[in-house]
Amino acid sequence: MRPALLPLVVLLSACGDVLFLEGSVNQLCQKLPAQNFRVPPLPGSVQLPPQVTLERHFDFDITAQLPTQLDRAQLTIALDRMSLTARQNVNLGFIQAAKVTLEPPAKSKLAPVVVVKDLESSPSMLRFSGDDLELAPYLESGVLSYTVALTASTADMNAAMPENGLAADIDACANVALRWDYAN
Repeated sequence: MRPALLPLVVLLSACGDVLFLEGSVNQLCQKLPAQNFRVPPLPGSVQLPPQVTLERHFDFDITAQLPTQLDRAQLTIALDRMSLTARQNVNLGFIQAAKVTLEPPAKSKLAPVVVVKDLESSPSMLRFSGDDLELAPYLESGVLSYTVALTASTADMNAAMPENGLAADIDACANVALRWDYAN
């Protein structure tokens, strides 16, 4: 054997499992069109408080976009961005705060993760930066569960929001990477 090849052979045998496949999908995006946010009903003729929270729970089912045999794969799903875009030309200036809470799977010891609204949001769109938040631990049977909460000024909301509630499209995009180890 040539002396120059000896370090390479030693390195390969010391590495153990060297047969693996890595790949990534640029973006995995989903859209939930026309989601309705309504003011929660109040008993009797009670006046609305100065602020109200409009909340909706959602499940993003991404099973169709994931490989079917994930038992031997290391999956990384990093939240890139999320947005809420108003329909009906509603100015979202009445929303004082917005957050998305990623819910942990049932019986999990994971804590919920909160992503808050970006400052670069526009009058008709709220943006949430994912900061490459790792979503795979929160994935249960291909479903990510989260809650969107919008805190609104009651006076401004009454002037801006249609009577039937706020209809908005919700878009979410994540970067997906997969490493499949053939040796295992």
